[in-house]
Amino acid sequence: MKKILAAVIVFLVLLLLYPSVCVEGAKNGLLLWFNTIIPTLFPFILATNLIRELGGIPVLERIFAPLVQRLFLTGPEGAYPVVLGFLCGYPMGAKAVADSLSCRRISVCQASYLLTFTNNPSPIYMLSYVALFTLNTPALGFTIVAVACISAVVTAFVCRHIMRRRAACPPAIHPLFAHRQHRRKRSPGRFDGIRAAGLSAQTGTQAKTIMAPPEQALEKSGLFDRCVLSAFELLVKIGSYMILFSILAAVLTRLPAISPLAVCILAGLLEQTTGLALLKALTLPLAQKTALAAGMICFGGLCIAAQTYSVIRPQGLSVKPYLLSKLFTGITAAALALLCTQLPWFP
Repeated sequence: MKKILAAVIVFLVLLLLYPSVCVEGAKNGLLLWFNTIIPTLFPFILATNLIRELGGIPVLERIFAPLVQRLFLTGPEGAYPVVLGFLCGYPMGAKAVADSLSCRRISVCQASYLLTFTNNPSPIYMLSYVALFTLNTPALGFTIVAVACISAVVTAFVCRHIMRRRAACPPAIHPLFAHRQHRRKRSPGRFDGIRAAGLSAQTGTQAKTIMAPPEQALEKSGLFDRCVLSAFELLVKIGSYMILFSILAAVLTRLPAISPLAVCILAGLLEQTTGLALLKALTLPLAQKTALAAGMICFGGLCIAAQTYSVIRPQGLSVKPYLLSKLFTGITAAALALLCTQLPWFP
């Protein structure tokens, strides 16, 4: 508590010393949240909430499980977080992991493993904001997407190897053995996972509610309204963190005796969009800009880490393995992007 209090006091001092800068940073964070995050993330958050409540997670698992099982050895229940995390952007991968854990589709050990590589930048964000706005080279869009995906896959293999060597999970629930267990079982039915979650609930009433047909759930309990409110609650949390870290990044840009490149990197470690905006203004070779941009978006910044923690905290998951894995992913992405710049067809 003392550390938190000290951080709050330091933040208050910054507000008093740099009032105009803090206001400008808050405006930038608010505009970014309102103009970009809400229209981009709200449909995905609402859709995933409805999928979870209507028992659609097992359906998506059956569709994508064959590929995900062979690539990541997660078991069929890991398919939903993996696909959502690679397609929808921050922090949807973490939300999918938390949803699967809350429905008892996966164990805590599997959730910790999935969290190390499923929370990734959106392909649309990389193709538009990063390639088009920051680097001003649309041809680099698919290269950056490929670099981000490869870096996440490499992180998955490294984290799985570390977990196996450290015996972080009992063999019965270790991600490496999850797919073998499910081969001995029958294929899950449409509502098997939801039924299991309902039977393991504390009361029979909860079980009946979970197993109720989708139409009855919508009519009896206002399911759609609950999903909308839950989506906006998560969006408000995301917006609050974005405003906070945008203020810190804005103050950082006004500190004396720091080179513009150092300011850009530090700002990117705090909030990736601010770092990318500063990177655009730097007079660096395109190869270096590409490597720095790939590293920033694949690490995500402390702002994304705070958003992720707000999503996984109710499930009791730790954010430390996530931070270490994202740091490794960011370094790997920067190295791969720098390697790609040496290829003959690089712009």
